[in-house]
Amino acid sequence: MSATEPAGDGPAPVLMAVHAHPDDEAIATGGLLARAAAAGWDVTVVTCTGGERGEVVADQLGGPNTDPADVAARLPQIRRDELAASLSTLGANPPVWLGYRDSGMRGDPANDDPASFWRAPFDEAVGRLVAELRARRPALVVTYDAFGLYGHPDHVQAHRVTLCAVEAAAQPLLHPEAGPACPAPRVDLATTARSGLAATNAALAQHGVASPFGTETDPQRLSMGTPDAEVDFAVDVTEHLETKRAALACHRTQVAADSLFLNVPAELARTVLGPRRRRRRRSAGGSGRRRWRRGLRAPARRVLVGGARRLSMWAVVPTAAATQPVTGRCG
Repeated sequence: MSATEPAGDGPAPVLMAVHAHPDDEAIATGGLLARAAAAGWDVTVVTCTGGERGEVVADQLGGPNTDPADVAARLPQIRRDELAASLSTLGANPPVWLGYRDSGMRGDPANDDPASFWRAPFDEAVGRLVAELRARRPALVVTYDAFGLYGHPDHVQAHRVTLCAVEAAAQPLLHPEAGPACPAPRVDLATTARSGLAATNAALAQHGVASPFGTETDPQRLSMGTPDAEVDFAVDVTEHLETKRAALACHRTQVAADSLFLNVPAELARTVLGPRRRRRRRSAGGSGRRRWRRGLRAPARRVLVGGARRLSMWAVVPTAAATQPVTGRCG
């Protein structure tokens, strides 16, 4: 991201993020989306599932009835409302839904649900996303790396569907029912740098705090994340950390008020919060030297296959103001 691009004329460029569940937009790309929106980008988030299998913070459900059947009936609308509040906080457009059910973690019986994203007919899912791409014609699409950050089936599926949909959206003969073909956007893959994961584990251990990423402190021994040499660039989101955490707080039935992400001490913020790194995948569909205004740039060339750029989730020292716990809630 660059804040030095010329303002230019014409409509704002579009950034589309494709996520698996409500809350992923804030956890994985909240700082990036807030920065893009602040720079004048038109930001849209496509969420593939309703997050029905995610964590439930019972005391935030509202109402006296916490019977599992009642909760299951109310949860989809609760998650929709939370995502709408999060996106409003980040400066993004209202939610766009791909329409599938949460598949649960690997090995969960929900993996076999025919309505789940993991079991969705692949061409059908691609077609749905192609329609959104052609309707909005983004300059930049952001989704997960090939491992889905940590291997969640819906994250992996979002990666696969997004890459296929980006290519298909530029081909007039593919999914003609989804509207006229559009230029293929740049695709950036959100990832985690292994050095960042290791540093997070070490820093949290020193403060007696359990890390959500385990206990390994040697980047060479981590299987999760991307080797640092394969991470292309980082986006500094220091100025937008408070917005990111406010967006996270909107997901009150998934992110507890005492969550590490909402209450990280200032001395740990450099490793738990901060910029995101990306690995870029260049797509088919055009070439040239066009540069996008308002803080982000399109590549000079796009080719059918090529180096991907991954965006890492770690590590600049944020400002003191950005490291204070979130005290309010989204309305």
